Amino acid sequence: MASIFFTVLKIAGITFLVLFGLVLFILLLVLFVPVRYRGKGNYFDSVFSTKLNLSWCLHIVSIWGMFQIGQDFHIYLKIFGITVYDNQKKRNQKKKHKKEKSTKTKLENNNEIQAAAMQEPSEEKIVAAIKEPSVEEAEAVEDIESVKSDSREKKQNILQKIKEFFINFVNFLKNIKFTFNKVYDTIVRIKDNIKYYLEVLQLDSTKKAFITCQKQLGYVLCKVSPRKFQMNLHLGFDDPAVMGEVLAVWGMFYPLHQGNIAIQPEFDQSVLEGDFSFRGHISVFVLIRTACILFFDKNIKRLLRLLKREEN
Repeated sequence: MASIFFTVLKIAGITFLVLFGLVLFILLLVLFVPVRYRGKGNYFDSVFSTKLNLSWCLHIVSIWGMFQIGQDFHIYLKIFGITVYDNQKKRNQKKKHKKEKSTKTKLENNNEIQAAAMQEPSEEKIVAAIKEPSVEEAEAVEDIESVKSDSREKKQNILQKIKEFFINFVNFLKNIKFTFNKVYDTIVRIKDNIKYYLEVLQLDSTKKAFITCQKQLGYVLCKVSPRKFQMNLHLGFDDPAVMGEVLAVWGMFYPLHQGNIAIQPEFDQSVLEGDFSFRGHISVFVLIRTACILFFDKNIKRLLRLLKREEN
């Protein structure tokens, strides 16, 4: 009996360890395996087109997006190479459904027109309708009488409205002093708020909080920015002097782009065309690390309390 119990306990322990290891493995994959992105595009003959891709864990999960001027944006998701979402497919299905619905509506309208044409009124009914007074005529007479009574009521209400206008005008004059006092109090309150927030911005803790945010933002931008990029431009202006100035600025920024931006100049005509490509990656761990640093920073917490006026 005891051996059976220990065997069941052993199996349960092994199962738990396997599941725990699997969860831990997936968690580590999510945290440390980066999401890779890449893209390319071109602009030729006044037509811009681009293609973007996000992939994770050896393209187990992959998202593609394509756009071209004059066409709808196309995005689709693949998991293990199988397309599980495609917005173009959904749009085509909706168009097909609308087309079938419109065709059905047209057929129903045609059937109604044919049925109405078959039900023509007889001559006896037409003569009776001409001889007998219609309900519309009786209603028209009643409307004329109601209009007359309404005009009499309006004349009687004119004096009442004039009296109410003067009463409201007198009350407005009485409330001018209160209105000015309210505006003055508002201006004083705004002035106090501006003074308070200026004092908050001058605190040492506020300056340290801004420095921390600046460092973390720079860290995230450094990790997110493309590792490789290339741009090839065919650029030209009618004025050669303008093209010379552009090339001078391009040369000044060479330490930054290090030749990754190439320009093929034209000095006697206006030209703008070219292509580009880039790639990089970002991991979830970078974002979580930055979020934790910002969340637990005491200077940032104090700044938030001061902005909410929860701390004197």
